[in-house]
Amino acid sequence: MTAAVPLGASPADGAATLKILLDVWDVAAERMIITVARHLARGITEDGWAERRAREVLGLRDELRAITSRLAITAPDLAEQALAEAYTIGQRVADTLGRPLQSRPELVDTLARRFVGQLTGAHLPVIRAHEDLYQRAVPDAELLMQTGTIVRRDAVAQVVDRLLAQGKDRFPDAAGREWHLDTYARMAGRTVAGQAVVQGQLDQMVAEGRDVVKISDSPRECKLCRPWEGRLLSIGGTSVGQELDGHRVGATVAAARAAGLWHPNCTHRADPYVPGLTIVRPAESNPEGYKPQQELRRLERRARELKRREAATAELGDTPTARKLRADIRANSAGIRQQVEATDQNRRRDRERLVDSTA
Repeated sequence: MTAAVPLGASPADGAATLKILLDVWDVAAERMIITVARHLARGITEDGWAERRAREVLGLRDELRAITSRLAITAPDLAEQALAEAYTIGQRVADTLGRPLQSRPELVDTLARRFVGQLTGAHLPVIRAHEDLYQRAVPDAELLMQTGTIVRRDAVAQVVDRLLAQGKDRFPDAAGREWHLDTYARMAGRTVAGQAVVQGQLDQMVAEGRDVVKISDSPRECKLCRPWEGRLLSIGGTSVGQELDGHRVGATVAAARAAGLWHPNCTHRADPYVPGLTIVRPAESNPEGYKPQQELRRLERRARELKRREAATAELGDTPTARKLRADIRANSAGIRQQVEATDQNRRRDRERLVDSTA
């Protein structure tokens, strides 16, 4: 019987450890926009609505701060637990002796603190974004009503949806990219959990005296990862330049990582190299392989966006805007179904729905 070729841990394996933490952040993101909509809905049929809404900005701000304050309390412990579990997943994959040989709680702690710092840094910008959305919605709705063809409830729903569609509830990160709170947490979480999984594997290999890995050939490569596919890398640097079964160890894992390997959403493994067993051959280029996955992710994000917008407008009643959004949700779901059938990808309905919803 031919011995099985050992496989490394996939960075994606760490995502499941973040479920509880990300659910908490998803709920917070949903509650923030619903809080804005509920404030706008108060007294919506009464005279003086716009003036009263303008006076309630501080009350809205306090409610939004209360939501982020709860996040600040729960995030550190949840992050540390999730990343410790992710690190252990990597260790177990590389363990050939029946027990993990090395533990690095300081690494997990560093990753957790960095992750929590990213999330905490989003609190003030996301509060400001929602507050700005609220303050813009009031005069914009009043202006729309001056046409004389729309009642205030419909006008507010239409304006809120337009502002959300324009991304006015998003906030900028340090690089100027704009995010929803939930998608930002997912991006940062997947990245750091993937790092923990991979590092757990590499640390276990080093503890067992193994230094060389082969980067897997992923069917969904991107331009950052493609140069490293199929290459032999040294974990600690001691094997760089060596010839193994006619193949040269060309660089370190650290160099590959610095060049972009294991970016957010990367699926490449670092497969342990076994002399005489590991097959090293040029990776098959598949520049189109990444596109179907990215299209499905786009449709999934679209599903969540539409449901977020529908949840906000639903606070204002059964308006034409809410009805149109429900139709858009159905059409987007049909698009996801077609994409899955055409590309043979797995449909993950949990990626499409809001946490507080079963839709």
